[in-house]
Amino acid sequence: MKKVLLCFIGVIIFSDLFSQDTLTKNYWTDGTAFTIPKHRWEPGLFTLSRYGITNKLELSAHPLMVFLMPQVKIKAGWGEYSGFRLATEHGIFYPTQFMRLVSSKGTGGLISPEFTIPQMFAISNRFLVSYRPFKNVILTAHAGMTFAVKFGPLDKRTTIDLPILYTRLAVFYNEPASDAGLDFRGQFIPRLGWLFNVENFFIWGTAENYLLENKGVLAYTSKKETLRIEAGYKLCFGKYPAGPQWHLLPVIDLIFGIGH
Repeated sequence: MKKVLLCFIGVIIFSDLFSQDTLTKNYWTDGTAFTIPKHRWEPGLFTLSRYGITNKLELSAHPLMVFLMPQVKIKAGWGEYSGFRLATEHGIFYPTQFMRLVSSKGTGGLISPEFTIPQMFAISNRFLVSYRPFKNVILTAHAGMTFAVKFGPLDKRTTIDLPILYTRLAVFYNEPASDAGLDFRGQFIPRLGWLFNVENFFIWGTAENYLLENKGVLAYTSKKETLRIEAGYKLCFGKYPAGPQWHLLPVIDLIFGIGH
C-alpha cells in the first residue's frame, strides 16, 4: 500500500514539474471554486451545462431535464486569498412535475397514483474552497445546506429509494439537509486528467439520515478545448426507508466547449 501511495505522489510531482498549467485552461473546473470565463458555454450530455455570465459568475442547468425536473445553479467567485480560492453556489430545484409523471401503475411507475404530489421546490446554498497543492492539482472542500418549500403535505410512502434520486428528494420529506465533501482532481499529462471525490449528505429529522456518493473518473480534453470525454464510476450508499443499500454505477459523459 505504501508503494502504491508513493507512486501516486510521484506521478503528481512529475506532472507538476514537467507539464504546463493546463488544468484550469481546459475548463475542467465544475465542482471547484473556479469559474469558467465570460461567454464560455459548456453543454453536457448527462451533467449540468455551464455558461460564464462574467469571469466570476457562472450559470448551470440541465437542458434535457428542464421540462421534467428543472435545476438551476449560480456559482459566484469571490477571489483568491493566500492561495485559497473562494466561491459560493446557489441553486433551486423543482421535482414536482417529475414525481407526478412517475406516479402511475405498471412500467415506469415509481410512485402509487393514489398519492398527491404538491407543488414544491428546494433552495440550496454551498460554500467552496479550492487550493492548489501542486500546479496541476486542485483540492476542493465544500459544505452546504438545502431547504425545502412545500405547498401541501407529502406522504412519506412516495419516497423513491433509488441512488442519486433519493439523495436529491429526501429533503422534501425531512428538511433541512446538509452536505459536505472533498474533490481531488489533477492531470497525468496536459490532456488527460483524473477526478476523485466524496460527497456526504445528512438528512435531518429521520433515522435514514446519511447518504454517500463517491465518484472517480478519467477525462480527456481535446486540443482546442471543444470536447471533454469522461468515463469512470459512481459508488453510492444510502440509508433508505427500505434499508441500507450500496450501488455501483458506470459514469460516462461528453462535455462540449464553445467560446473562450
